[in-house]
Amino acid sequence: MADSNSKTVEIFLPNGNAQGVRIAKDRNRTVQAIQFPRQKLSVAKNREEPRQVGVYFLFGDVGDDASKPPAYVGEAENCFDRIEEHHRRKEFWTMAITITSKTRSFTKAHARRLEYDCVRQAGEADRFRLQNTKTPAYHQLPKTMLPESPD
Repeated sequence: MADSNSKTVEIFLPNGNAQGVRIAKDRNRTVQAIQFPRQKLSVAKNREEPRQVGVYFLFGDVGDDASKPPAYVGEAENCFDRIEEHHRRKEFWTMAITITSKTRSFTKAHARRLEYDCVRQAGEADRFRLQNTKTPAYHQLPKTMLPESPD
């Protein structure tokens, strides 16, 4: 018997290659995650999923001089376009992940709040060397926009 917290997450490989673009979706949620290596940026460019409002993460490898890998958290109205800008300016990253809505229901307010929460939690977890130079501002969302808490 499945645990009441169990979930089924589908991972779609558009090119059939697990080392390329990967799209993860939970059937019971409107959120989707798209992961792609930096060298597959041109392949991800053709996908609709990362070209939406959301939050994105850039991850790098642990270098010879560091114990934790570098990471960057950002938000954008079009996550792919913002990642493409970082491609020209940030050298450290090797993998990108975007979190967007399957129903296009994220707003800029959602993205800003997600960025704030993700940066805060990444700092608390202390597993990465955050490359963010600014701390995102807290954005209060109306109660009707917040997810329901599990009982």
